[in-house]
Amino acid sequence: MDYFKILAIVSPFISASLTALFAYNFTMKAKRFDLLHQSKIPAFKELSVTLINYKNYCLGQVANYEGNEFSPYSEETGGTLHHRTEIAQTASMNVIYFSIKTRKKLDDLLNEMSLHCNMELYIASGQDVGNQKESYFNMAEIAENCINELYTELNLKP
Repeated sequence: MDYFKILAIVSPFISASLTALFAYNFTMKAKRFDLLHQSKIPAFKELSVTLINYKNYCLGQVANYEGNEFSPYSEETGGTLHHRTEIAQTASMNVIYFSIKTRKKLDDLLNEMSLHCNMELYIASGQDVGNQKESYFNMAEIAENCINELYTELNLKP
């Protein structure tokens, strides 16, 4: 009988302690998640701006090869190397916020951009490299895929 009396007295304290412990743990996890998410958004925004700039550059090059000199995306300065450097620096500064899948897509994009830099060098030296319009359009699509992956990672629909 004494055992049940003690259990009746101690039981509410144990229940309250366990409830407080669980509430504290869940609250701390939620706060950590919120802080991480708040830090992710500026990193994703910075990278998406550089990707969009590159995509617009590629679309401007496509317009130039189609004979549309008045395209809003036409740009005479820079080139793929300039955009590659910006994307690589932005990605490396914020790499901790990106998933492995996003990092892989960015690495693939940067590798394709390296090949594109070589193509631009050949063009500048006067050599024929084939269909540049299609190549720039493909690069714009790859950049768009990376942007969509960023949106997916933030649980936003592109």
